[in-house]
Amino acid sequence: MGETIYLDHAATSWPKPDAVAAETARLFAELAANPGRSGHQPAIEAARLIFDARSRLAALLGVADPANLAFTRGATEGLNLVLKGFLRPGDRVGVSPLEHNSVMRPLMRLAAERGIAVETLPADALGRLDLAAIARLAGRFRLVAVAHASNVNGLVQDVAGLARALPGTAVLSDAAQTAGVLPIAVEAHGVAFLACSAHKGLLGPTGIGACYLGPACNVAPLLEGGTGSQSESVEHPAFRPDCYEAGTPNLHGIAGLRGGLAHIERHGLLGPHKRRLASLLVEGLREVRGLRLHCPTDGSALLVSLTIEGLPPDRVAAALEAAHGILCRPGLHCSPCAHRHLGTLPAGTVRFSPGHGNTEEEMLRVVRAVHAIATRNP
Repeated sequence: MGETIYLDHAATSWPKPDAVAAETARLFAELAANPGRSGHQPAIEAARLIFDARSRLAALLGVADPANLAFTRGATEGLNLVLKGFLRPGDRVGVSPLEHNSVMRPLMRLAAERGIAVETLPADALGRLDLAAIARLAGRFRLVAVAHASNVNGLVQDVAGLARALPGTAVLSDAAQTAGVLPIAVEAHGVAFLACSAHKGLLGPTGIGACYLGPACNVAPLLEGGTGSQSESVEHPAFRPDCYEAGTPNLHGIAGLRGGLAHIERHGLLGPHKRRLASLLVEGLREVRGLRLHCPTDGSALLVSLTIEGLPPDRVAAALEAAHGILCRPGLHCSPCAHRHLGTLPAGTVRFSPGHGNTEEEMLRVVRAVHAIATRNP
Protein backbone atom coordinates (compact mmCIF):
# COMPACT_ATOMS: atom_id res chain seq x y z
CA MET A 1 0.00 0.00 0.00
CA GLY A 2 2.95 2.36 0.54
CA GLU A 3 3.10 5.34 2.83
CA THR A 4 -0.01 6.96 4.24
CA ILE A 5 -1.23 10.14 2.56
CA TYR A 6 -3.07 12.28 5.09
CA LEU A 7 -5.63 14.56 3.43
CA ASP A 8 -7.89 15.49 6.33
CA HIS A 9 -6.29 18.80 7.38
CA ALA A 10 -9.69 20.51 7.37
CA ALA A 11 -10.50 18.32 10.38
CA THR A 12 -7.09 18.66 12.06
CA SER A 13 -3.56 19.20 10.82
CA TRP A 14 -1.00 16.39 10.95
CA PRO A 15 1.87 15.98 11.54
CA LYS A 16 2.37 18.88 13.93
CA PRO A 17 5.55 20.93 13.56
CA ASP A 18 8.39 20.04 15.92
CA ALA A 19 7.94 23.37 17.70
CA VAL A 20 4.45 22.35 18.84
CA ALA A 21 5.64 19.17 20.51
CA ALA A 22 8.70 20.93 21.96
CA GLU A 23 6.66 23.73 23.56
CA THR A 24 4.16 21.30 25.05
CA ALA A 25 6.77 18.79 26.24
CA ARG A 26 8.74 21.53 27.96
CA LEU A 27 5.78 22.30 30.21
CA PHE A 28 5.40 18.65 31.16
CA ALA A 29 9.11 18.38 31.91
CA GLU A 30 9.42 21.65 33.84
CA LEU A 31 7.41 23.19 36.64
CA ALA A 32 4.34 24.74 35.01
CA ALA A 33 2.30 26.66 37.58
CA ASN A 34 -1.19 28.13 37.37
CA PRO A 35 -0.93 31.64 35.85
CA GLY A 36 -2.42 34.48 37.85
CA ARG A 37 -3.02 32.28 40.88
CA SER A 38 0.30 32.81 42.65
CA GLY A 39 3.13 35.31 42.83
CA HIS A 40 6.02 32.88 42.55
CA GLN A 41 8.27 32.72 39.51
CA PRO A 42 6.74 29.65 37.78
CA ALA A 43 3.27 31.27 37.88
CA ILE A 44 4.72 34.50 36.49
CA GLU A 45 6.45 32.58 33.68
CA ALA A 46 3.17 30.84 32.83
CA ALA A 47 1.43 34.22 32.59
CA ARG A 48 4.22 35.46 30.30
CA LEU A 49 3.77 32.45 28.04
CA ILE A 50 0.06 33.21 27.68
CA PHE A 51 0.74 36.89 27.04
CA ASP A 52 3.30 36.01 24.35
CA ALA A 53 0.98 33.53 22.58
CA ARG A 54 -1.91 36.01 22.71
CA SER A 55 0.28 38.79 21.30
CA ARG A 56 1.58 36.60 18.46
CA LEU A 57 -1.91 35.50 17.50
CA ALA A 58 -3.19 39.08 17.66
CA ALA A 59 -0.46 40.16 15.25
CA LEU A 60 -1.35 37.33 12.85
CA LEU A 61 -5.05 38.24 12.87
CA GLY A 62 -4.65 42.02 12.66
CA VAL A 63 -5.80 42.76 16.22
CA ALA A 64 -4.31 45.94 17.70
CA ASP A 65 -5.02 45.18 21.36
CA PRO A 66 -4.40 41.54 22.33
CA ALA A 67 -6.80 41.97 25.27
CA ASN A 68 -9.64 41.78 22.73
CA LEU A 69 -8.57 38.21 21.90
CA ALA A 70 -9.92 35.62 24.34
CA PHE A 71 -8.68 32.04 24.51
CA THR A 72 -11.42 29.42 24.16
CA ARG A 73 -11.63 25.64 23.83
CA GLY A 74 -11.86 26.05 20.07
CA ALA A 75 -13.78 27.79 17.30
CA THR A 76 -17.07 26.23 18.45
CA GLU A 77 -16.84 27.80 21.89
CA GLY A 78 -15.90 31.15 20.37
CA LEU A 79 -18.91 31.07 18.05
CA ASN A 80 -21.20 30.16 20.94
CA LEU A 81 -19.72 32.98 23.01
CA VAL A 82 -20.57 35.57 20.37
CA LEU A 83 -23.98 34.23 19.38
CA LYS A 84 -25.24 33.69 22.92
CA GLY A 85 -23.55 36.72 24.43
CA PHE A 86 -24.33 39.30 21.73
CA LEU A 87 -27.77 38.48 20.31
CA ARG A 88 -30.90 39.83 21.97
CA PRO A 89 -34.48 38.58 21.81
CA GLY A 90 -35.99 39.29 18.40
CA ASP A 91 -32.70 40.01 16.61
CA ARG A 92 -32.39 39.07 12.95
CA VAL A 93 -29.29 37.15 11.81
CA GLY A 94 -28.07 36.50 8.27
CA VAL A 95 -26.00 33.42 7.46
CA SER A 96 -24.31 32.07 4.37
CA PRO A 97 -25.76 28.85 2.91
CA LEU A 98 -22.52 27.02 3.79
CA GLU A 99 -22.53 27.43 7.58
CA HIS A 100 -21.22 24.74 9.90
CA ASN A 101 -23.35 23.34 12.73
CA SER A 102 -21.13 25.27 15.15
CA VAL A 103 -23.09 28.31 13.95
CA MET A 104 -26.41 26.77 13.01
CA ARG A 105 -27.09 24.73 16.14
CA PRO A 106 -26.62 27.64 18.56
CA LEU A 107 -28.77 29.78 16.28
CA MET A 108 -31.54 27.17 16.24
CA ARG A 109 -31.53 27.14 20.03
CA LEU A 110 -31.63 30.94 20.12
CA ALA A 111 -34.47 30.94 17.61
CA ALA A 112 -36.46 28.71 19.95
CA GLU A 113 -35.54 30.45 23.20
CA ARG A 114 -35.16 34.12 22.22
CA GLY A 115 -37.14 34.41 19.02
CA ILE A 116 -34.04 35.06 16.91
CA ALA A 117 -34.87 35.18 13.19
CA VAL A 118 -32.34 33.42 10.94
CA GLU A 119 -32.22 34.11 7.20
CA THR A 120 -29.96 32.71 4.49
CA LEU A 121 -28.11 35.35 2.49
CA PRO A 122 -28.27 35.31 -1.34
CA ALA A 123 -25.47 33.31 -2.96
CA ASP A 124 -24.57 31.47 -6.14
CA ALA A 125 -24.70 27.70 -6.71
CA LEU A 126 -21.37 27.13 -4.94
CA GLY A 127 -22.40 29.26 -1.97
CA ARG A 128 -20.42 32.40 -2.81
CA LEU A 129 -22.26 35.37 -1.33
CA ASP A 130 -23.87 37.84 -3.72
CA LEU A 131 -22.57 41.08 -2.19
CA ALA A 132 -24.57 43.34 -4.53
CA ALA A 133 -27.84 41.66 -3.50
CA ILE A 134 -26.76 41.65 0.15
CA ALA A 135 -26.05 45.39 0.05
CA ARG A 136 -29.73 45.95 -0.66
CA LEU A 137 -30.45 44.31 2.71
CA ALA A 138 -28.46 46.90 4.69
CA GLY A 139 -30.11 47.60 8.04
CA ARG A 140 -32.01 44.31 8.07
CA PHE A 141 -29.66 42.31 10.32
CA ARG A 142 -28.00 42.92 13.67
CA LEU A 143 -25.45 40.20 12.91
CA VAL A 144 -24.29 38.19 9.92
CA ALA A 145 -22.31 34.98 10.45
CA VAL A 146 -20.17 33.61 7.66
CA ALA A 147 -17.55 30.91 7.34
CA HIS A 148 -14.48 32.63 5.93
CA ALA A 149 -13.86 29.38 4.06
CA SER A 150 -16.26 26.46 3.83
CA ASN A 151 -15.14 23.19 5.36
CA VAL A 152 -17.26 21.37 2.76
CA ASN A 153 -16.10 22.81 -0.56
CA GLY A 154 -13.20 25.14 0.32
CA LEU A 155 -14.90 28.26 -1.05
CA VAL A 156 -13.45 31.47 0.42
CA GLN A 157 -15.86 34.31 1.15
CA ASP A 158 -15.06 38.02 0.80
CA VAL A 159 -15.57 38.87 4.46
CA ALA A 160 -14.22 42.39 4.08
CA GLY A 161 -16.62 43.01 1.19
CA LEU A 162 -19.47 41.67 3.28
CA ALA A 163 -18.67 44.13 6.07
CA ARG A 164 -18.62 47.00 3.55
CA ALA A 165 -21.93 45.87 2.06
CA LEU A 166 -23.66 45.96 5.45
CA PRO A 167 -22.51 49.06 7.33
CA GLY A 168 -23.74 49.05 10.90
CA THR A 169 -24.20 45.27 10.94
CA ALA A 170 -21.82 43.17 13.05
CA VAL A 171 -19.95 40.54 11.02
CA LEU A 172 -18.93 37.26 12.69
CA SER A 173 -16.24 35.39 10.76
CA ASP A 174 -15.77 31.67 11.37
CA ALA A 175 -12.06 31.39 10.59
CA ALA A 176 -11.62 27.75 11.59
CA GLN A 177 -10.38 26.95 8.06
CA THR A 178 -8.42 30.15 7.39
CA ALA A 179 -6.50 31.20 10.50
CA GLY A 180 -2.87 30.51 9.64
CA VAL A 181 -3.87 29.85 6.03
CA LEU A 182 -4.99 33.16 4.50
CA PRO A 183 -4.16 36.78 5.39
CA ILE A 184 -6.61 38.06 7.99
CA ALA A 185 -6.97 41.66 9.18
CA VAL A 186 -10.15 41.71 11.24
CA GLU A 187 -10.01 45.32 12.36
CA ALA A 188 -8.87 46.75 9.03
CA HIS A 189 -11.66 44.83 7.29
CA GLY A 190 -14.38 45.96 9.70
CA VAL A 191 -15.08 42.51 11.14
CA ALA A 192 -16.68 42.66 14.60
CA PHE A 193 -16.04 39.07 15.68
CA LEU A 194 -13.80 36.19 14.66
CA ALA A 195 -13.50 32.66 16.03
CA CYS A 196 -10.78 30.15 15.21
CA SER A 197 -9.29 26.90 16.46
CA ALA A 198 -5.61 26.13 16.97
CA HIS A 199 -5.49 22.60 15.59
CA LYS A 200 -6.05 23.26 11.89
CA GLY A 201 -4.21 25.97 9.95
CA LEU A 202 -2.50 27.24 13.09
CA LEU A 203 -0.90 23.77 13.38
CA GLY A 204 -1.38 23.58 17.15
CA PRO A 205 -3.05 21.05 19.45
CA THR A 206 -6.73 20.34 19.87
CA GLY A 207 -8.75 21.83 22.70
CA ILE A 208 -7.59 25.43 22.31
CA GLY A 209 -8.80 28.31 20.16
CA ALA A 210 -9.44 32.02 20.28
CA CYS A 211 -12.19 34.56 19.74
CA TYR A 212 -11.77 38.18 18.72
CA LEU A 213 -14.42 40.50 20.14
CA GLY A 214 -14.49 44.04 18.77
CA PRO A 215 -13.84 46.61 21.50
CA ALA A 216 -17.11 48.41 20.77
CA CYS A 217 -19.18 45.22 21.05
CA ASN A 218 -20.84 44.26 24.31
CA VAL A 219 -20.78 40.47 24.67
CA ALA A 220 -21.83 38.66 27.83
CA PRO A 221 -19.43 35.90 28.96
CA LEU A 222 -20.37 32.24 28.65
CA LEU A 223 -18.78 31.39 32.01
CA GLU A 224 -18.11 33.12 35.30
CA GLY A 225 -15.68 32.02 37.98
CA GLY A 226 -12.09 32.32 39.11
CA THR A 227 -9.80 34.42 36.94
CA GLY A 228 -6.95 35.21 39.31
CA SER A 229 -7.97 38.86 39.16
CA GLN A 230 -10.20 40.92 41.49
CA SER A 231 -10.36 37.95 43.84
CA GLU A 232 -11.71 40.14 46.62
CA SER A 233 -15.05 40.38 44.78
CA VAL A 234 -17.78 37.84 44.13
CA GLU A 235 -18.68 39.80 41.00
CA HIS A 236 -17.09 38.56 37.80
CA PRO A 237 -14.47 40.94 36.30
CA ALA A 238 -15.76 43.18 33.53
CA PHE A 239 -12.41 43.84 31.85
CA ARG A 240 -10.86 41.93 28.95
CA PRO A 241 -9.65 39.28 28.47
CA ASP A 242 -10.34 38.09 32.04
CA CYS A 243 -14.11 38.43 31.70
CA TYR A 244 -14.08 35.74 28.98
CA GLU A 245 -11.50 33.38 30.49
CA ALA A 246 -12.95 32.00 33.73
CA GLY A 247 -11.20 28.95 35.15
CA THR A 248 -7.70 27.57 34.84
CA PRO A 249 -6.41 28.19 31.31
CA ASN A 250 -5.28 25.40 29.02
CA LEU A 251 -1.63 26.29 29.49
CA HIS A 252 -0.27 23.26 27.62
CA GLY A 253 -2.61 23.92 24.71
CA ILE A 254 -1.60 27.57 24.58
CA ALA A 255 2.05 26.55 24.62
CA GLY A 256 1.44 24.22 21.68
CA LEU A 257 -0.38 27.02 19.87
CA ARG A 258 2.64 29.24 20.43
CA GLY A 259 4.76 26.57 18.76
CA GLY A 260 2.42 26.53 15.76
CA LEU A 261 2.52 30.31 15.54
CA ALA A 262 6.31 30.28 15.65
CA HIS A 263 6.35 27.80 12.76
CA ILE A 264 4.03 30.02 10.69
CA GLU A 265 6.15 33.08 11.49
CA ARG A 266 9.19 31.27 10.08
CA HIS A 267 7.58 29.56 7.08
CA GLY A 268 4.63 31.75 6.14
CA LEU A 269 0.90 31.19 5.69
CA LEU A 270 -0.29 27.86 4.32
CA GLY A 271 -2.78 29.16 1.75
CA PRO A 272 -0.60 29.21 -1.38
CA HIS A 273 0.57 25.64 -0.74
CA LYS A 274 -2.93 24.34 -0.03
CA ARG A 275 -4.34 26.03 -3.13
CA ARG A 276 -1.57 24.68 -5.35
CA LEU A 277 -2.19 21.11 -4.18
CA ALA A 278 -5.97 21.49 -4.44
CA SER A 279 -5.57 22.78 -8.01
CA LEU A 280 -3.50 19.72 -8.92
CA LEU A 281 -6.30 17.51 -7.67
CA VAL A 282 -8.92 19.49 -9.58
CA GLU A 283 -6.96 19.30 -12.82
CA GLY A 284 -6.37 15.59 -12.47
CA LEU A 285 -9.89 14.67 -11.41
CA ARG A 286 -12.12 16.87 -13.57
CA GLU A 287 -12.23 14.31 -16.41
CA VAL A 288 -12.84 11.20 -14.29
CA ARG A 289 -15.89 9.29 -15.52
CA GLY A 290 -18.93 9.86 -13.33
CA LEU A 291 -17.10 12.25 -11.01
CA ARG A 292 -18.55 15.62 -10.04
CA LEU A 293 -16.61 18.37 -8.31
CA HIS A 294 -18.48 20.49 -5.76
CA CYS A 295 -15.71 23.01 -5.11
CA PRO A 296 -14.42 26.05 -6.99
CA THR A 297 -12.24 25.02 -9.93
CA ASP A 298 -10.60 28.40 -10.52
CA GLY A 299 -7.64 27.82 -8.19
CA SER A 300 -9.19 29.60 -5.20
CA ALA A 301 -10.42 26.55 -3.28
CA LEU A 302 -8.57 25.39 -0.17
CA LEU A 303 -9.80 21.79 -0.56
CA VAL A 304 -11.50 19.46 -3.02
CA SER A 305 -14.97 17.99 -2.53
CA LEU A 306 -16.43 15.44 -4.94
CA THR A 307 -18.93 12.68 -5.56
CA ILE A 308 -18.73 9.69 -7.89
CA GLU A 309 -21.93 8.50 -9.50
CA GLY A 310 -23.04 5.16 -8.09
CA LEU A 311 -20.49 5.13 -5.26
CA PRO A 312 -21.41 6.36 -1.77
CA PRO A 313 -18.75 8.68 -0.30
CA ASP A 314 -18.03 6.35 2.61
CA ARG A 315 -17.35 3.50 0.20
CA VAL A 316 -14.94 5.66 -1.80
CA ALA A 317 -13.08 6.74 1.32
CA ALA A 318 -12.85 3.18 2.62
CA ALA A 319 -11.42 1.97 -0.71
CA LEU A 320 -8.90 4.82 -0.79
CA GLU A 321 -7.65 3.91 2.66
CA ALA A 322 -7.65 0.14 2.25
CA ALA A 323 -6.04 -0.03 -1.18
CA HIS A 324 -3.98 3.17 -1.36
CA GLY A 325 -3.32 4.43 2.17
CA ILE A 326 -5.14 7.70 1.45
CA LEU A 327 -6.94 9.22 4.43
CA CYS A 328 -9.77 11.62 3.57
CA ARG A 329 -13.20 12.42 4.98
CA PRO A 330 -16.55 11.28 3.56
CA GLY A 331 -20.01 12.41 4.61
CA LEU A 332 -21.62 15.64 5.72
CA HIS A 333 -18.69 17.24 7.61
CA CYS A 334 -21.08 18.63 10.27
CA SER A 335 -22.51 21.03 7.67
CA PRO A 336 -25.91 19.80 6.47
CA CYS A 337 -26.91 23.30 5.32
CA ALA A 338 -23.98 23.38 2.93
CA HIS A 339 -24.88 20.00 1.47
CA ARG A 340 -28.50 21.03 1.08
CA HIS A 341 -27.34 24.06 -0.92
CA LEU A 342 -24.89 22.00 -3.00
CA GLY A 343 -27.41 19.23 -3.64
CA THR A 344 -25.30 16.53 -1.96
CA LEU A 345 -27.70 15.44 0.79
CA PRO A 346 -28.07 12.92 2.29
CA ALA A 347 -24.78 11.13 1.58
CA GLY A 348 -22.46 14.14 1.41
CA THR A 349 -19.16 14.23 -0.42
CA VAL A 350 -15.62 12.89 -0.38
CA ARG A 351 -13.32 15.64 0.89
CA PHE A 352 -9.60 15.93 0.23
CA SER A 353 -8.06 18.70 2.32
CA PRO A 354 -4.29 19.06 1.79
CA GLY A 355 -1.97 20.69 4.29
CA HIS A 356 1.56 21.67 5.15
CA GLY A 357 2.98 18.13 5.05
CA ASN A 358 1.61 17.11 1.65
CA THR A 359 3.47 17.07 -1.66
CA GLU A 360 2.64 17.36 -5.34
CA GLU A 361 3.65 13.73 -5.87
CA GLU A 362 1.08 12.68 -3.30
CA MET A 363 -1.62 14.55 -5.20
CA LEU A 364 -0.73 12.63 -8.35
CA ARG A 365 -1.06 9.38 -6.38
CA VAL A 366 -4.49 10.47 -5.19
CA VAL A 367 -5.60 11.25 -8.75
CA ARG A 368 -4.48 7.81 -9.94
CA ALA A 369 -6.24 6.13 -7.02
CA VAL A 370 -9.54 7.90 -7.65
CA HIS A 371 -9.31 7.08 -11.36
CA ALA A 372 -8.84 3.42 -10.47
CA ILE A 373 -11.80 3.34 -8.09
CA ALA A 374 -14.11 5.15 -10.50
CA THR A 375 -13.07 2.91 -13.37
CA ARG A 376 -13.88 -0.24 -11.40
CA ASN A 377 -17.28 1.20 -10.51
CA PRO A 378 -19.85 -0.73 -12.57
